[in-house]
Amino acid sequence: MSTETPLVWSEIPVADMARAKHFYQEVLGLYCREDPMPDCEYVSVSRTSSDSACLGLIKHPKMAPSLTASVVYLNLGDRLSTTIGQLEAQGVQILLPPMAIKEGECGYCAQIADSEGNRLGLWAMQL
Repeated sequence: MSTETPLVWSEIPVADMARAKHFYQEVLGLYCREDPMPDCEYVSVSRTSSDSACLGLIKHPKMAPSLTASVVYLNLGDRLSTTIGQLEAQGVQILLPPMAIKEGECGYCAQIADSEGNRLGLWAMQL
């Protein structure tokens, strides 16, 4: 893990790990690897099988999905509008349509609801 940035790791709580793993793997196109942990179900998520994971899906009795908690932003591709179009076609709820960050100078972002009821941010440099 990088010591150069303040973000070290992020976790997204899930209620149903099989459903969440399917969503992140099949719908968002990310690589999911089961990581056995004591006291919880855990899946590490990365862009490809060779990338370092920076995100985990966790099913734990003291953690619950939320639309009002912190928002994690993922980069899923080169163009945000393409990703959002594909997600809309699959019935994914768009909570915040694509919008420019500093008039596009810092890319574009959008927010969706994942399969577990979490608010998830998406980012790309191009709309």
